[in-house]
Amino acid sequence: MTDPNLEALLILQDADMRRKGMEQRLLLLPKEMDAILARKGKLEAETAAAAELLKKEELSIKQCENEIARLTADSQKLQQQSALVKKNNEYQAMLGQIADNKRKIGEIEETLLEKFDNVAQLRENAEKIRRENALKLRNARTEFEELLAFSKTVKAEIAKSITDRPALAANVRDELLTVYNRLLKGKDNSAPLTKLDNGCCGNCHMRVTMQTLNELSKGKIEHCDSCQHLLYADVEQI
Repeated sequence: MTDPNLEALLILQDADMRRKGMEQRLLLLPKEMDAILARKGKLEAETAAAAELLKKEELSIKQCENEIARLTADSQKLQQQSALVKKNNEYQAMLGQIADNKRKIGEIEETLLEKFDNVAQLRENAEKIRRENALKLRNARTEFEELLAFSKTVKAEIAKSITDRPALAANVRDELLTVYNRLLKGKDNSAPLTKLDNGCCGNCHMRVTMQTLNELSKGKIEHCDSCQHLLYADVEQI
């Protein structure tokens, strides 16, 4: 005759192991969420860095244009002043400065051509990165929100499982429940009650003694001779 506590204990264990699984899953969530936040931060930094490179090059172009404007204005001023100069050496010095300004303007204009090409490439690259990362950021935000929602659901299920447990535990005799609860708190997170498998414990896989096998054949719940977990068996298969 099968132990009348077996079915109740299996139902209790099913609920307990499900709750323990949810608790373990809950422990992993902070790490997963931190990983998503780190990925999000990296994407944002990458997008910002590309935009910053573009901004710096555009600023450099503006500075070059301002320098051309300054040199042009300086040359115009010197040109006007040269008409009033009477000494030849002063006049020649002004013409030399005007020529030097013209040379500098030419060099800057050549630099500007390169910078215009560079800005076009940087702008295209920044837009590409922004567009690609925008999609990745949306996905990251969705993943994070899903984990938050999942966390709330799991916590609610765990709370319900804890609330429902006393009613399930009440169907198991006290001494058996005490042993079961002790095994449930084990560090290996294995099920306290396990089924005999071809003469071996379903937990440690060691072969049970003939005496234990004999008791199991009577439908009793016994301890494994090796790991002390609770054992049961299909009587018809022994």
